[in-house]
Amino acid sequence: MRRALIIGSWLAQGRDRPSSPKVRAITGRWAKLFADDAYGFRSLGDPDALPQPLHNPKASEVISQLEDAVGLTSETELLLYFLGHSVSEGETDLKLILGLGPEGLDRTVSLSWILNAVRQTPVRKLVVVLDTCHAGRTRDTLRMDGFELFAMCATGSAYAFDAEFSDALLRTLEQPVQKNDQRVDRRAGGITYKKVFENARSRVLLSGHRAGTAQDPRSFGQYESTVLLPVAATVPTAYNSFAASRSIYERVFRLLQIVGRGNLTADELRDAVDQDPIYVLRKDDGAGGGRTLSTERLEDYLLFLRTVRWLVQPGGRYQLTNAGRDAIDDLFFNRLLLDAIETYVLGQGVTFAFLDQVVKELLADMLQPTPPRIKERAAMKGLVVDLSPATLLAFKLLGSTGKFAKGSADAIYPSV
Repeated sequence: MRRALIIGSWLAQGRDRPSSPKVRAITGRWAKLFADDAYGFRSLGDPDALPQPLHNPKASEVISQLEDAVGLTSETELLLYFLGHSVSEGETDLKLILGLGPEGLDRTVSLSWILNAVRQTPVRKLVVVLDTCHAGRTRDTLRMDGFELFAMCATGSAYAFDAEFSDALLRTLEQPVQKNDQRVDRRAGGITYKKVFENARSRVLLSGHRAGTAQDPRSFGQYESTVLLPVAATVPTAYNSFAASRSIYERVFRLLQIVGRGNLTADELRDAVDQDPIYVLRKDDGAGGGRTLSTERLEDYLLFLRTVRWLVQPGGRYQLTNAGRDAIDDLFFNRLLLDAIETYVLGQGVTFAFLDQVVKELLADMLQPTPPRIKERAAMKGLVVDLSPATLLAFKLLGSTGKFAKGSADAIYPSV
């Protein structure tokens, strides 16, 4: 379960920014974000309640949140957020200004003091967000043995300007998931802390460029690839119009269209392919038409289409099966292609889910998931991947279907 401790302070000697309305607005946005429940955060003190921001708290209020917390375990992920002013404490620590005391003096606690309090709890997964000046200087203080940690700092050793990082971070989290969302790490399966930080940082840098300020957020920690919001991979049903120009994906679809125009002999099919610019591999500078798809490669395409049951050749003439005619419909081509590959091309028991698992394991082992390595890893799991020409062509097609992360699919085999 995720828990959150949100602290916002606007009271500090001789300072008026961030103002009370700004801090309240920012912490209010955090509360609204948590109420939506997409990210699954709960109150540090009460797992059945939503987090409630602390404004200008006393140190005792902060420590009681940690000491009185219920249900914390080593699997609990804690988000610790601070927005406000701070002053340097030694070389690598900060005194966070929580507010003003009775005599008008700053009430402070050191970051290391809060982290030591966290160490006394069972929590071992920690995400720290510091929107305060010189936040990045705390890198060494945040080296916590035994913790999985990711820190997002509004700046390095310079100034932070009026909650700009908090605003950028919240804008990143508030934005609905969109098609081709740049916040999504497709290999990880969703929006990660790293992607959230990168998006927020780009917003701050762009805003600073416009305003003439020089705030550059920093991050560190090994917990960055943790999925904050799972995002299901969306696979298009229709022909993927975003496929690379002259990709194998596009050429296979065009070949279906060519055969679908009428029953063709081998020579007629060859002539039709040679006359189609999509199959030109290299143009000649002279009067010739250039080099087109080789006979061997065309045979691989035809073998693939026969393997997926879309093409037959009765009496020496190529014609489409009923399934092949269905696949010509660009509204359903992508789904039918994936279904056919999984049903007729991949080996028995080798599903896309299994293939995806194998690819991720190879990548995690820092091995390029080439077809031979996929075959070897699958064999280790008791399944056979036959690297026939049809299978190799299927691997090349996967990079354009959207079924896998583009990087993973291209690692299997380039799509062009």
